[in-house]
Amino acid sequence: MENTDNNTPQAAPLFGEQGYISGSTVKIIAVIAMFIDHTAAAVIARYLVHGIQTAIAAGTAHAWEQEHTALYEAYYFMRDIGRLGFPIFCFLLVEGFHRTRNVRKYALRLGIFALISELPFNLAICGQVCNPGYQNVYFTLLSGLVALCAFRFLETYANAGKKDMPALLRILFLVTGILLPAVFVHISDTLNIAGQKKRFIACVLVSGVLIIGLFLCGMRHGLRRAEAIGANLTALSLCMIAAELLCTDYAGMGVLTIAVMYLLRRHRVLSMAAGCAVLSVMTLSELPAFFAVIPIALYNGRRGLKMKYFFYAFYPLHLALLYIVAVLMGLGGVALL
Repeated sequence: MENTDNNTPQAAPLFGEQGYISGSTVKIIAVIAMFIDHTAAAVIARYLVHGIQTAIAAGTAHAWEQEHTALYEAYYFMRDIGRLGFPIFCFLLVEGFHRTRNVRKYALRLGIFALISELPFNLAICGQVCNPGYQNVYFTLLSGLVALCAFRFLETYANAGKKDMPALLRILFLVTGILLPAVFVHISDTLNIAGQKKRFIACVLVSGVLIIGLFLCGMRHGLRRAEAIGANLTALSLCMIAAELLCTDYAGMGVLTIAVMYLLRRHRVLSMAAGCAVLSVMTLSELPAFFAVIPIALYNGRRGLKMKYFFYAFYPLHLALLYIVAVLMGLGGVALL
């Protein structure tokens, strides 16, 4: 899967020339990690689910688990390796957003491959032809790209010497910049906030922190700066909420990962580490993602091999292949989600 648009052959690298590996090498690392992860999720998981279900019916579940301990360990190890994939793709999305000549075409490609990938994703990962409760990662990347477009629009508007936004709109952005993040926390399952009372407390805390932060920002840098941050928070929150409601892979926290990487884009190692930290807040199982810092630290900012559409197409193709393998093993009918 390709998350970097290479329409600009001689584009200046975002992070400079220092490093040892090109962008295509970074993508290959991400693709390999993703393939290992999805092999575990689509094939090994089916075998384990089918096996334990059969063993439970036969009353031999404990013996079966003992016999397949190594396979369980291999499954979890492969899923850990897979944690490297998503943060690298997020990094490449930010890089691609910087380089592309035409963001609309970039977004269109993500949207097209999101639709193409949905059926093989559902079959391979979910075990169903249609699963409204879980959408493929291309939708997450597209939501993140929309957030970046909003950031750029607001930044360009502020720096273009245009007249200020109407006062009512600026006030609205301040209010929504405080309220919408709390709305995301309320509807999000990724933060594992169980119970209405706990969710309410979390929402109040988020809003309170934002109120204090925007107030201090306004005192130090002026009201216009606070209003600009409010507008960015509004755009980001809307994209996160959309991803959450669509139930995309990594959902709203995935969009937040992309946004954090964009804001820290001038410092690639810090950008990747911060993105991995966001994912780890979502779930501690994402902690192995921090190893993705290594290839990013070695990245030299150059494009490398011209394999753009290979990376785009690899995502749906490898999912279809893994599902075919599961079918040939007699496990195609095992439901995973």
